[in-house]
Amino acid sequence: MVLFHLKGKEAQHEFLYECPASTPTAALIADLVRVHNTRLKVMRLADACLGLAAHGPLRPEETRGLSDEVAKLSELSLDKGATHPDPSNYRTGVPPTAATAEVLKRTAEEAQEAVSHKQVGHRVCMTVSRLQESLDNLRGAVMIAYPAYHNLPEWDPARMILEDKDPLEGTHEGKEVLCESSTGLWWAGKEMRRGKLVSDFLGRNEKTKVVARLQPANAGAPVREPRVDEETHKAMLSFYHKRQQEDKQQLEDDEDDSYLGSAWANPRGLKNALVGGGKDIKWKPFN
Repeated sequence: MVLFHLKGKEAQHEFLYECPASTPTAALIADLVRVHNTRLKVMRLADACLGLAAHGPLRPEETRGLSDEVAKLSELSLDKGATHPDPSNYRTGVPPTAATAEVLKRTAEEAQEAVSHKQVGHRVCMTVSRLQESLDNLRGAVMIAYPAYHNLPEWDPARMILEDKDPLEGTHEGKEVLCESSTGLWWAGKEMRRGKLVSDFLGRNEKTKVVARLQPANAGAPVREPRVDEETHKAMLSFYHKRQQEDKQQLEDDEDDSYLGSAWANPRGLKNALVGGGKDIKWKPFN
């Protein structure tokens, strides 16, 4: 199986995928796009479930971000009996029971771990079925907390994601979603065009490992990766800045001027070497 290490603009979009070398590139790209988009959906739903477990459903749009005092002045009604108030005043502050909230939280954290980019280090490959399992687990946790969406308003992010109604257009999350028909797969600065096999680009060795990128068709070739990662670059800058400061301080503290008596420190040494063969010229006037 050929191992693909898919990278994106951000580290959180990295994942592993494997397929036979005989796979058509069109089928490969289609499956990679589905995996990418499903990962994003799992991540959004997990975040929404954590919000539900902590502070309950989302408020209506007209009351989001309003404190109790501002809501009273605006004659807007807020949910009463908030047991876990939201500091940002975006959620009702009425989460489900403690046991149910714990189920939501634990399921969301497990889903985040299952789709995390850290799975690359564990050599765990992503598949649509694996991601669908995480989605089903999250759906089950939401149904336990809010059976048949009872007390879960239609504008809550968790419900909208489960019903495929989440508005992504014009948002940062929407820009991350890829379209299968307008997405290309790039490897080593070359596009793996549809209509061929993976082996046409990588050969028939089933133990091949490559780093590739999914890129919108109108975006051109992806930007070349830096030779060192961001953390290494920061460490290098810090090291050389510290070294420079130490050298500067050492020069300021050095008061040894014994070298001034050395021949190489004589300011007239070059002139003496060029005139008179390196010897001082002695002369006296003729009588």
